[in-house]
Amino acid sequence: MRSALALGLVGSLASACASTPPKPEENPAGSTRPPAASAGGTTPSLAQPAPAAQPTSPPGPVLDTRTQGAFDDAIRHAHAGDCAGAIPLFESVLAQDTRLAWADYDLALCYERTGQTDRAADVYRRALDLNPELFPAAENLAHLYLRQGRASSAESALRGILAAHPTALCLHTALAEVLEAEERYDAAADEAKVVLKGDEKNVAAMLELASVYYHQKRYELARMVTQNAKQIDGADPLIYNTLAFLDLADKNQALAIEDFKKATDLRDDLPEAQSNLGALLVSSQDYQDAIEHLQLAVRYEPDLASAHVNLGNAYRGNKQADLAMQEYQRALQLDPNLKDAYFDLGVLFLDGSMPGVAPLDRLNQAIGYLQKFRTAGGDDPKLDQYLADARKAIGQEQRHEEIEKRNALRKAADEAKKQAEPPPPPAAGGGSKLGDSAPPSASKLGDAVPASAPGPADDKLGGQGK
Repeated sequence: MRSALALGLVGSLASACASTPPKPEENPAGSTRPPAASAGGTTPSLAQPAPAAQPTSPPGPVLDTRTQGAFDDAIRHAHAGDCAGAIPLFESVLAQDTRLAWADYDLALCYERTGQTDRAADVYRRALDLNPELFPAAENLAHLYLRQGRASSAESALRGILAAHPTALCLHTALAEVLEAEERYDAAADEAKVVLKGDEKNVAAMLELASVYYHQKRYELARMVTQNAKQIDGADPLIYNTLAFLDLADKNQALAIEDFKKATDLRDDLPEAQSNLGALLVSSQDYQDAIEHLQLAVRYEPDLASAHVNLGNAYRGNKQADLAMQEYQRALQLDPNLKDAYFDLGVLFLDGSMPGVAPLDRLNQAIGYLQKFRTAGGDDPKLDQYLADARKAIGQEQRHEEIEKRNALRKAADEAKKQAEPPPPPAAGGGSKLGDSAPPSASKLGDAVPASAPGPADDKLGGQGK
């Protein structure tokens, strides 16, 4: 199985920008962090967890009792994980008062968590039109653009706001993430250092710098920076997510699993961390636990294609072929260039029976998916052998079907011949007339035994009878 891993670093629940002051009892929802590189393949790639913040009660105009009640209900639904139920409530609040930038932000978060990314982008932009200093909306919009492969749009959005607010440290961190996604590692490191120059204990910037060092294969330096961040905030789950990838760089998978588990225990709404943990559990053949973590990953980020690939792998290992196929196909809907999904589909169809798919169709589809993997630039040492196995199995299946067809034709011919044969003549003596004596015991060999004669049981071996 070709697992898709993604290293993620996200900010805390509160915004990292000092110029966005949280109210004492109303902590603004925090930023998300984007994929910083392709999530496909077995080699770990740096990608940031998707929306981690929870909608929250915003500062702003005082609402009337009815509108405030609807808003509070929306927040409760969102915190319970029911974003689908929260969306119409947020929409009803905004229909009553269009000035609520934070309500727009919360609505966009819910759109994002239900996979409605285009709507989410529109509402983030609307929130920024109302309040250009709503920096978490700018961060999330940039990260959403990154997931859509629109890095230039993400960079443009951030630079536009930074031009007016150059001291917004969280936007410099977000810009570093965008530059990292574009593999402009030196520029990304410079942006992270700008943040650390203004706030030397900024954990988000430290983790971003560590992720840049990770990409540059400067693993010891990355671990040192991450450990420094851990001393500042040992409860930040993203620290353990980063450490897990450094563990993998050290070829210590057991410790990586522990660190991923620590990250997800501290906060379960980190899709990439859940997906990474699930991928490692699949490789350890702990399929049931893997499924649980990967289901959380796709719950919190429905559009995370790599998580769907990993969930498909877990289902395949758990002998749930139909569910595995659905997850691989969903991954390809989200990212048609995710070549590993083609490979895994090919192996799935090669492995054994698929519900509702005839054997020859299954094998031909296996070849088709494996060839798409190769056409997309995929390479695997087992690819040629899998293709050869599929073609050999097709030959065997064709011979088997031919034998079955011949046997069926022979059986049909035998049945037809049997039906065409005349009925056998009646048994001898069967035509006796009324008054004739019936033939005695015609079914026995020899003459009828007189009533006075002794039966066979009366003779003894070698005796003469009575």
